[in-house]
Amino acid sequence: MLNWIKKQSIAVWLVLAAAVFAIVAVIIYGINSTTGVMQTIDLDVAPIVYSVIAIALLAGIIAANGKVPQWVISAAMVVIIVFLTLSLCGLIENRTDIAGDQWFIPGLDTPEKGACLSQAIVGVVFYALSIIAVVVSAFMGRFERNTAKA
Repeated sequence: MLNWIKKQSIAVWLVLAAAVFAIVAVIIYGINSTTGVMQTIDLDVAPIVYSVIAIALLAGIIAANGKVPQWVISAAMVVIIVFLTLSLCGLIENRTDIAGDQWFIPGLDTPEKGACLSQAIVGVVFYALSIIAVVVSAFMGRFERNTAKA
């Protein structure tokens, strides 16, 4: 196990961080969508499904490290970014009315809507961090550290 940890490059650690950020974001989405102001609105499961697929692909990238060609990993990263972006858009889409009420219409802003919106913003940040981590790891190149000595 320790040998496996030593062999990994920074790109693998970024992919792992992206998976953790995506897990946190989908948990926040689930909590935010079923409590407070949002509990009367039907839960849109598409962002959850997209996030789970992206997390599974991230885990697959880590598991298949060194066993598949680099172009397969790059293609999977493009798919992951698309799924995470769709999840992010789904989170934002369902909260535009709350944001409008809270920020732009005086008299309709309530503490409940403010709390819901604050929690949604945290979810957006975690989705964005996950997407950024995948993009940065894609540009890092190889996923295994070159241990050959000259």
